[in-house]
Amino acid sequence: MAEIITMPLLSDTMTEGVVATWLKKVGDTIKEGDILAEIETDKATMEFESFHSGTLLYIGIQEGETAPVDSLLAIIGKAGEDISSLLNSSGSNDISSSKEETVKKEETAEPKTSETPSQSIPAGVKVVTMPRLSDTMTDGTVATWLKKVGDTVTEGEILAEIETDKATMEFESFNSGTLLYIGVHEGETAPVDSILAILGPAGTNVEHVIEAFKKGVVPQTTTESNHDSASTVTETEKSSNTTTNQDRIFASPLAKKLAKE
Repeated sequence: MAEIITMPLLSDTMTEGVVATWLKKVGDTIKEGDILAEIETDKATMEFESFHSGTLLYIGIQEGETAPVDSLLAIIGKAGEDISSLLNSSGSNDISSSKEETVKKEETAEPKTSETPSQSIPAGVKVVTMPRLSDTMTDGTVATWLKKVGDTVTEGEILAEIETDKATMEFESFNSGTLLYIGVHEGETAPVDSILAILGPAGTNVEHVIEAFKKGVVPQTTTESNHDSASTVTETEKSSNTTTNQDRIFASPLAKKLAKE
């Protein structure tokens, strides 16, 4: 049966992605683990790996084109398989999903704006959430933390190894600062978008931020950090992943540079 591949959510601030390069073309045989394309996000250019085997039957986003997260990227199935029904249903699902997203944003907008200043994220603090590292991933398990609370973290360093439903991946930090809090300990499993860690200036009190997340409320950034909202609002530090077992996964240019050095 044909599988629909959608534009993945590779960082918590990502709303759309650009296909930089297709490494496969329609008609090519795909094996699980093959790199399908290179995708530019708001953070980096990442290699996008196939989690399915079969024939590439359809490409929904051409090179250089931009598309929102969860839009139809490609379809993989058996050679000659009829995918017309998938194309039709995918189009209607995209519209439906877009409407649902708009409604959800409108419903949650008012509670967020009613937050008091004491519930805002302090300047320079970055909240790192469990990233969605595959289109079927709903939760992740922290296999190993490579940093501990109090350690200084620089941009590009590996924070932890995370087990997904597909593989174990190295998780890279896109921010610099002190590791102030760890929300998911080694061996623990947590859903996507739950609080994984907090980075910020050493000594910053983030207790109210932690409590807010536990209650399901996302605090707002402080006025001082609004100029950098793309990085200070809750950020998913998407892995520029290299494999820790048998797969090659999402290797960003930064990871390649570090590996080479």
